Parts: sequence; C-alpha cells; structure tokens
Amino acid sequence: MAKFAEIAVPVPVFQLYTYEIPESFQSKIVPGSRVLVPLGKRKMTGYVITTKDECPRSDLKPIHDLLDQSPVISDELIRLAQWISEYYICPLGEVIRAMLPGGINLETKTKIELIASPERIEEYLQTHHAPRQKKILEHLQKQKSSALVQLRRKFRGAQLYDAIDKLVAAGLVSRKVAISDALVKPKTEIWVRIHPDFEQEEKFQHLFDSLEKKAPSQAMCLHYIFSKKTVAQRNVLKELRISSAAINALVKKGFIEKYEREIFRSYFQLDSHGKPPLFTLSEYQTRAIFHISDAISKGDYKTFLVHGVTGSGKTQVYIEALKKIRKLGKTGIVLVPEISLTPQTVRRFAQNFPGQIAVLHSRMSPGERYDSWRKLQNGELTIAIGARSAVFAPLKNLGLIIVDEEHEPSYKQYDSRPLYHARDVAVYRGLLNKAVVILGSATPSLESYYNAKAGKFHLLELPKRIDDVPMPVVKIVNMLQERKERPKQKVDIFSSALQEKMKEKIQRGEQIILLQNRRGFSTYIKCKDCGHVEKCENCDITLTYHAKGNFLQCHYCHYTKRAPSVCPKCGGNDILFRGIGTQRVEEEIHKLFPEFKVVRMDMDTTSRKRSHHQILSDFARKKYQILLGTQMVAKGLDFQNVTLVGVISADTSLLLPDFRSTERTFQLLTQVAGRAGRKELLGEVIIQTYSPDNSGLKFAQYHDFKGFFLSELPVRKELNYPPFGRLAYILFSGEKEQRVQDTAMRFFSHLRFPPQYGDIYGPLPSPLSRLKGKYRWQIIVKFNKKQDPGGKILHEQLKSALQSFKAEKRLYLVKIQIDIDPISLL
Repeated sequence: MAKFAEIAVPVPVFQLYTYEIPESFQSKIVPGSRVLVPLGKRKMTGYVITTKDECPRSDLKPIHDLLDQSPVISDELIRLAQWISEYYICPLGEVIRAMLPGGINLETKTKIELIASPERIEEYLQTHHAPRQKKILEHLQKQKSSALVQLRRKFRGAQLYDAIDKLVAAGLVSRKVAISDALVKPKTEIWVRIHPDFEQEEKFQHLFDSLEKKAPSQAMCLHYIFSKKTVAQRNVLKELRISSAAINALVKKGFIEKYEREIFRSYFQLDSHGKPPLFTLSEYQTRAIFHISDAISKGDYKTFLVHGVTGSGKTQVYIEALKKIRKLGKTGIVLVPEISLTPQTVRRFAQNFPGQIAVLHSRMSPGERYDSWRKLQNGELTIAIGARSAVFAPLKNLGLIIVDEEHEPSYKQYDSRPLYHARDVAVYRGLLNKAVVILGSATPSLESYYNAKAGKFHLLELPKRIDDVPMPVVKIVNMLQERKERPKQKVDIFSSALQEKMKEKIQRGEQIILLQNRRGFSTYIKCKDCGHVEKCENCDITLTYHAKGNFLQCHYCHYTKRAPSVCPKCGGNDILFRGIGTQRVEEEIHKLFPEFKVVRMDMDTTSRKRSHHQILSDFARKKYQILLGTQMVAKGLDFQNVTLVGVISADTSLLLPDFRSTERTFQLLTQVAGRAGRKELLGEVIIQTYSPDNSGLKFAQYHDFKGFFLSELPVRKELNYPPFGRLAYILFSGEKEQRVQDTAMRFFSHLRFPPQYGDIYGPLPSPLSRLKGKYRWQIIVKFNKKQDPGGKILHEQLKSALQSFKAEKRLYLVKIQIDIDPISLL
C-alpha cells in the first residue's frame, strides 16, 4: 500500500505537493481521489495524481481527510488534464477543478470578528499610530465581522496580515478558521413505506380494521401508503390533504417507516418526448454514416469533419453514429454551442435515446449539473449533451465525441483558467480513448477545413439539403444607395425591400426571423451641442441606451445609470441616440406594422430561467409572427413556417479590428440564412449593409463556403495567421495603469526565442484598454508552424518566461493571462 501521494491543488503554481497518507487511508487513496490537505495556514481540496511507497523527505504533512468513497477523476481524465495543463499553460490543479462540477470543493475560510468595545478601540488607537489597523477597525465597526478574503480585496498590500496579527494580539479582534461546506450535495426527500411486519395482506387488513374506528385519518393514510408500496411523504400530504401529524403518529406506532430517497434534479423534462420521427437518409448521409460506422467498428481514433449546408441532415448523421456506439456498449458526448442547446435539440436526441441522456449547460442550477455529472460517472446515463464543459463528462468506455457547429467561438473558454478550446480538447480526448470524433458545421473554421484538406481530418460532405429543398435566395441591399433613392425619408433600420417582403410573408401566414446582433435601443447617446458621449466609468467603451427602463448600461461590466434628460457636461437638451439595438428595431416594427406580433430574444429577455425556451416554444406555436434577436436566433433553430430572414445590419461584426471579423460575419450570415425555407416553403434572405463589396458578404450571398475559404486563405498565409501561424495572446490587467504597463514591459524582457521562430508584437495597450475597472495591456506572439509544428518551443518559452517573471516576486497586483490559440485579439 502506498504511503505518499503527489497532489495537485487548485492554486496558480506549476507543481505537485507531496503528502503523507495516514495509515487509515492507505488502502483507499488512489490516483483520482479527492482529498482535503493543509496548504500553508489553509486546508484545501486537492486531487491525487500519483501515489508512491517511498519519499526521501521526513517533514511531510499528512492528508487531512478523504472526501469521496471512490475516485472522482479517472486515469484517462488525469492524462487529459495533464495535456491541457501543458498546452494551455495552466496549473494542473486549476485544470482538474474546471473539469469537476462547481461547488463540490472544500476549503478553509478565515473570518475576522470584532470583539472589543468602542471604548477599548478608541483607547488603542490613541496609543498606537497604525493607519492600516485603524481602517480595518473602522470597517469591522460597520460590518461586525468580515471574511479574510473580503478584507484582502478591500485593503490590498503586504501589511494586511501583520496588521490583523497585531489586532488579534491586542484582543480587539478574533480570527476564526472553519472548513466551508460544499455548496452542492445530493438532494433527498422523505419517503414512507409500510413496516415489513405488516406487508402481508392479512396482517395489514387486521391493522387497518383496528385503526379505522379509532383514528380514521391515520387509517386512510395507512391504506394509501399500502396501495402505493412506497411513496413520497409530500405526495401523501397533497393527495389526502392531511397534516404530517397522521404520518408521524403511524411512524411512532411502528406501522410505517420513513426513509430518505435521492432526487434527480433535471433542467429538461426528458421523459415525455415520444418516438422519433422516421427519416429516409439521403445518398450523402448514407455515405457519411458508412465511413463513420466503419471507423467505430475498427475501434481506432479518427476525426471526421462533416461539412454540410444548413438543413442537410447533420444531426441525423450524429444520431446514427451514436446508435452504432451504443450497440457496442460504448458511451458518447455531444457538444453544442450554449445558445443552440434548445429543447428542440435535446428532444431530438432524447427521442432516440430514452433514459440515456444527461444535459450539462450553464443555465442549470449547480445541483442539476451535479446530479447529471454523478449519473454519468456511475454509468446510469451514457450520453452527455452540453456546451463546452461537457467535453469533461466523466464517461467510461468513451467511443464517440461530436462537436456540432465546431466553428463557434463559444467553445473557447475566455473568462477563467484554463483557457481551453473544447473542440481541440475533444480531438485530444478522442485520441486518448481511441474514439471517433465528429466535427460538424455548415461553415467550418478555416483551421478545421484546412486540416481536413491537409489530411489531418477526414472530410465528409453533405452538399444538399434534405429532400433537395433549395437554398434560400439571398439579396444584399446597399443601405447607402437606399438612402440616396429615398432622400426625404429616414432610412436607418428597414429598407423598402425588407419592408415589402415582411408584409408579403405575414399576409401569407408565414413567419419571419430578424437578426440584429446588438442588444439595447441605441449603442450610444451623444450631445449635439458639445459632442459629449456617455461612457462607462469602469470600461473604455460607450454605454448602451435601453429604452425600457430608460437606463444606460455597459455590456461588459454591467455598470448601469439612469439616462440623462440633459447633457451632464454642458446642460444641453439636444441628445442624439446613435446606433441600432434590438429594442430600437422592435419599436420600429411596432410603428411600421402595429398589427404584427413580434417577440424579442436577447440577453435582456432571456435572463430568467427557461425564458429562452419559452420564447422559442411560443414562436413554434405561431403565437408570434416575427422572432427578432441577436445571434441567439441564428443557430440551431428549425421552424418549418419561417420563409424570410432579415439581417438589419451585416456591418456589426464586420468592422471589428480582428483578423477573424470577415470569417465570423460570413459564418453568422450563412447560419442565419439557413433558418429560412424548409420542405415546400421556399426561403428568402435580405441582408442590409453599408459594405456591399465585402468578400464575406458576397460569398454568403451564394452560400459559397469553398469560395470564401480559397479567398481568405492567401490573406492568412501572407500575415502568418492561423492555420499557418500559431498565436499566443498575453493580457496584463490591473487597477493602476502604470503598474500594468511596467509589468508588461518586464514580462516582455523575459521572452527570448530566435527571430526565425516568429514575431512579438507589443507590449501595447489592448484595443479595449480598460474593462471592469482594470487597465489592459497586451503582448501578441506569432509563431511559425513550420519552425515549431507542435507548438512545443512556444509553450516552453512562455512557461519559462512566466516562471522567471514570478521568481522576481514583483507582480504588483497585476493579473497575467496567457491565451494559447486565442479566437479574438481584442
């Protein structure tokens, strides 16, 4: 039995910690176990990576506790975590924490509590010149007590702990340390059943007869429980309309038993979706399924890129592949973009795999996610469907991973470490498990399509829609020309062509989807007299005006203020509302077409739980004629009655200073155009733009992905952008701009590699130079893939620079974030 364990702790340190395994745990602790360990003055959750029998050190601390009866991380997931740690330059403990459902880790929390009287505090401050201690005491006099982590945020600096030590020594405050409870646990409820002594019919009847006259409510309750065998206590109380006193009396007499039963918390109702519809597979679907099934049967790793136009039946290909792996007793993962994880999507899979589906996505409560995760881990459920984090689903015997809409930027983690890309993690996890990976899209990323053309992936084409339904006809409207032709009219939202088509479709009883990829009413407000523009006080961007509620909001940090009626700078009352958001489009629809019923779907209308699904359900039932929204309406929707898609402004993403802006615009327009037309109802698309000559728009007009690919590729090659170059984006952020700049400069001095490997750009202020109260500087590293095919040299250099820089111990409260293969450079 092993006596020592190498443990990863979720702290920003690139090392494992060795602990002694207490004798009582030596037969239980194995790689993948979750344990509670001391780290400095804290106790934290750690993850056992390896165990060993010998260790030369004699001063090791023992593991404090074992948190689970069985390992929470499999050997396979440990290997995956190690690869993510190396590739994305993120400490292993932080990677494993991200793999597990949130809220299950334990950690010590330190609480500082004021215990002295006001007189005693006043006396202390008069005899001690201690500004920092004074500030802490003033804060605690208002709050009475405060978590140490809150004090650390409020009173930054190295003297904080020394000041608290002195206050504790003086008897003014106390320091209490306790291990916090896990935020999520299995949920249980009380059930009742007949005591085994009275389960036989004859004995029960005798008991019932003796109770019926003495305690009729108890007898009624007893009879109900006997008829159900076992039943939830809440159902007994609800059905019989009695109090819990009758149940408690029966328990006390020994006639029934209470026990706890675990409840499975589910976001989607997966039990009542009926049988799947019958499909006749197309020639292209049949061919794709043949190749995929052959790879599954051989049990070898292989990645397929399924490039299929919108409506070509990619989902049915996924389902047939899942059927194949389930027949072989293997499990599967289906990744879909967060905004595409609709009831429509889930229902399609649940119909084909009843009782086998677990859903994982961010709108679920922590408890719902935890229950789904545990059912996947123990094998009760065998197919995981979810957004990017579902790539870590704890499935055994994994045979298939599907990444639908593989081009979607939402597969890239951007707000917390590790900054992984779920598509690339899926490919590597498939390699570890000798599983088949399917990447699917109507508009694949240039990197994936290039990999397929280069032979790294196997390309499968679905060039036609199901039943040979024609692709929608796309018309591009030049809004500059529109303004010239209608000089006396205000033309900024609806062109005459779009207005006419909207009238025509509604009169026919058909439905419309309108896309404006910007929420709010106006993107900014400006004083006509002095030119003042309202900006966020935390970010270097303009505030968006929201007509409902009459407020201005920052869509990055959510700073909110009332919209001014006069200019706060000069007092002028001539205020312009510039830019177009979804609220303004909605208002314009009501003005032009007051009889049309419109529903808006953006972050403002879908903030409540299940509101997103309710809107789509109402639109499917034809409660509304027009669905207006941001990019939420562009993905994964299939409404048979939608025959017109209108894009209010194609320029929203086109003008961003990012090398992927044209590609993203092409993808978004092609995807939203695909929502129009199904079966016998032909689709039409109208795209409004001030940049009609843009190549991305022209290729989107003819649904020409290959043409776009061949046009964009030489540009990428000339500038050494992906797929030819490898990028790393290093972001520095902090509250003091000079500190941020100095930190970026010092970090830059640690970056050393021969010039033939690539180029370094920066340090420079980020395009979004201030967000959420933090100043931002950046360094961009562009490496040549020919010189460093696997990126090993780049990763080694960046990790070395980071460790050398940290060794200086001069971070000055500046956060450093390294993003490998970034999807945006903003």
